[in-house]
Amino acid sequence: MIIKKTKTILATTMTSAMLLPSAVLGKEDGRRVLEEVIVTAQKRAQSLQEIPMSVSAISGDMATDAAIVDTTDLVQYTPNVKFTAANPAYSSTSIRGFGTPPLAQNLEPSVGLVIDGVSYGRSTFTNDAVFDLERLEVLRGPQGTLFGKNTVAGVLNFTTAAPSFDLSGYINVAEESLDGKRYEAALGFPIIDDVLAARISWRKRDKSFGLYNTTRNNEEEQFKDESMRLKLDWFPFEGGEINLLAFKSDFESVGNGMQHSHITPSGFQVYREADPQTEDDEFNNTRATNAPTFTSRFSEAIALKMSVDTGDNWVFRNASLTAIASRAQVDTPYLLDSDFGPVNALSLETDGPDRYKQEQFELRYTADSDVLFGWGDSVDWVIGMFVGESHATVTQFARQNLTGLAQLAPLIAEGRGVPNAGAAEVAALNALIGAVPNGEQDVFAVNYVRVFAESYALFAQADWHLSSSLTTSLGIRLGKETKDGANGSFANTPVPALVAGQENFDNEGSKKEYEVSPKLAVSWSPSDELTVFGNIAKGFKSGGYSGPLIRPINVEYEAEEALSTEIGIKSRLFDQTLELNATVYKVDFDNFQLNLFDGTQISTANTGEANSKGLEIDFQWLPPIPWLTLQGSVGFNKTRYGDFPCGPTTWDDRDALPECGDDAPPSQDLTGERLAFAPAESASITPTVRFPVWPAREIGVMFAIDVIYQGDHYLDPDLDEKTYQEATTKINARLAISPVDKRWAIIVNAKNLTEEQERLLVLDAQQQGGNYVAVTHPDEVQYSVDFRYNFGLLD
Repeated sequence: MIIKKTKTILATTMTSAMLLPSAVLGKEDGRRVLEEVIVTAQKRAQSLQEIPMSVSAISGDMATDAAIVDTTDLVQYTPNVKFTAANPAYSSTSIRGFGTPPLAQNLEPSVGLVIDGVSYGRSTFTNDAVFDLERLEVLRGPQGTLFGKNTVAGVLNFTTAAPSFDLSGYINVAEESLDGKRYEAALGFPIIDDVLAARISWRKRDKSFGLYNTTRNNEEEQFKDESMRLKLDWFPFEGGEINLLAFKSDFESVGNGMQHSHITPSGFQVYREADPQTEDDEFNNTRATNAPTFTSRFSEAIALKMSVDTGDNWVFRNASLTAIASRAQVDTPYLLDSDFGPVNALSLETDGPDRYKQEQFELRYTADSDVLFGWGDSVDWVIGMFVGESHATVTQFARQNLTGLAQLAPLIAEGRGVPNAGAAEVAALNALIGAVPNGEQDVFAVNYVRVFAESYALFAQADWHLSSSLTTSLGIRLGKETKDGANGSFANTPVPALVAGQENFDNEGSKKEYEVSPKLAVSWSPSDELTVFGNIAKGFKSGGYSGPLIRPINVEYEAEEALSTEIGIKSRLFDQTLELNATVYKVDFDNFQLNLFDGTQISTANTGEANSKGLEIDFQWLPPIPWLTLQGSVGFNKTRYGDFPCGPTTWDDRDALPECGDDAPPSQDLTGERLAFAPAESASITPTVRFPVWPAREIGVMFAIDVIYQGDHYLDPDLDEKTYQEATTKINARLAISPVDKRWAIIVNAKNLTEEQERLLVLDAQQQGGNYVAVTHPDEVQYSVDFRYNFGLLD
């Protein structure tokens, strides 16, 4: 069975080809060399060094050694990549400064997500792939030709551990800081020898947010996360393979980790009347909120993949036909204390789940052929079609409590541009709040957005081997998408309009968009040790409908496009002991989509142009010291707005610019300014030492240190100084003890030994201008101890 044997070889290679220190092979003379890494960045198995674009790969073994349990920690070893999860239910990825920001509920992602060959339309699926991981490939730059729309910034391509015809698996139990407990297990086993194999994986994690709520006098803010995955590989006949993938996860949290990061004098006066212990140190592990908030995430997916070797057909040779059908859904119900304080005034709650579901089908033909026009050696082909549909629905209740609104009246007045609101302004606002029929205490506005999309695409790529050292790649994707959308808001009292500017409205629309995503790449290998490449590629991100909104501002937004140019090298030097890769790039966005929060609602607008340019370097080195290995990366990235004279402004500067129109909201000229969530520099270096314990040389010790640097950046598009995050240098350390056969291991991790203070997200407190809340990483050292037992056949 050709497919089965090839797959077994690739799985063995990729499992052992750990991209951090242990990715070595021994030669007959005892010297170490770096092992070849096989990836699927172009939808077929290739050496990482052959691919003519900027790609990084991280192995599952490395994730195990470092006790990495989420994507935030996983991608920090790769240059110019940032993953932000203010809450696991709402996460985002940015590459080269571009991405979909956190809390963007109905915005298509800028970085594509692929798990075991299936694409997912929301980044919240990302953490479903992190456990029992084989590898992660980070593809930078537009990937529209092979991966489709919404990959304008790049792709995270996950491959999870595959079934095996040998009994194998592991059990992992871990204790973590903040009362954390983590359990993992995986079992791979044959069902019918050489015909049908399975793998079942499971993870459960409980942990506290580490926050004490002074208003509610409790420490009950925590989360629980449980996931399960099933994979089946069936080889019904020679040259045929059927794969089944199914997973399900259940995440539930009490609390959301938000703490006040800045409170105005007026804010302190109002908040401390409700809770005298209210403060604004976002790193002291206390908060002051009145509501029992929660966030949940329930995801499930199933995919069926069928591959058949079709041999030689017409001009094609070694052909294979692959079909993938999939379905996925994620629900994220929540209750948010949206005034973020101790006063019972405002909250947001979903009416049922915030739901996204998708159905997709892809048919792909891969083969090679003789050369075109008699030039060169051969051509490798990928030709395919894609059909998909998705449904996205968010409906929320915006609740306003009249008594609480009366308490917040001075802050609401300030938020409306009346600093140090006097008695007259507060009395007027109280009178407006009191204009509610029947003296009802709670009033509501219902906000919603619904989008149904259908996508169709044809794609093809040809890798034309002009000689043994020169290859050119030509690719194109032609796509069509139709979207039917509706959004609106409704309230049956005047209070939401008077307090937050709410307007009753209903909007319905339909969009039809056409995608053309071409790609041209050239790679030249003057020697076995060096490859030089260049490429130019175009990406497409579809438009849509903002929401939920409380008033009709930026109701719809249009598609954006990106054009990327890269020039780079990939090398294996010093007799295959040093791998050094570097890429220089430039990316230009047209009709750039930007998420905006104006203090009352989040909407999406097209801002014109944006661009980034920079340099990425990563390396692995096996120095002539047998117990030492080094791995590292460096990224420089300059990301800027283009012409953007009417950008969003900060609360401190609320004047509208004359050129933006008489009815324009407060604005500032952001032309040429940096984008938020885009550090200009990133770097990492990991020295690892491995040595046997004397005299019991069958026991080995691994000690590694991570030094991870992230440059300064802003956490809000308006570049408010109160959302400025200083540069951080985190140091992590880990120590592992295990026998040579890796039957068992004890792994001790200490993260953030430098106790850096890092904020993930900063928001203006709703309708309370000048007050801010933040979500932060713990600034104290975080410890974990993993006990792992591997059973069955080991490498």
